Amino acid sequence: MARYAKPEHIKSIVNDIISGIKEKESKKKKVKIGEYIAKTLGEQSREHVEVSGLKKGNLYISVNNSAWLQELSLMKQDLKNSINVKFKEDVVKDIKIKLNNG
Repeated sequence: MARYAKPEHIKSIVNDIISGIKEKESKKKKVKIGEYIAKTLGEQSREHVEVSGLKKGNLYISVNNSAWLQELSLMKQDLKNSINVKFKEDVVKDIKIKLNNG
């Protein structure tokens, strides 16, 4: 005798679809922001600075040495404003920078 899976509620299915779309949009923005930051900071930043995430308005950046940590910390507000102007919306509400030595 075959067993059938319990049907899902349509609301659950729609929410899953919307979540997937939002996640894809967030990943695309993260990549575009990463490219914009690399262009803004210069090519040398590519080996030192990585956009590691964008979630709920928080942009997460990893750097591989303390000099870049200090540099980005000083530029944080200007960088946030520049990104939001570039993307014509408040994409970034805060920037979280962490030192990643690994």
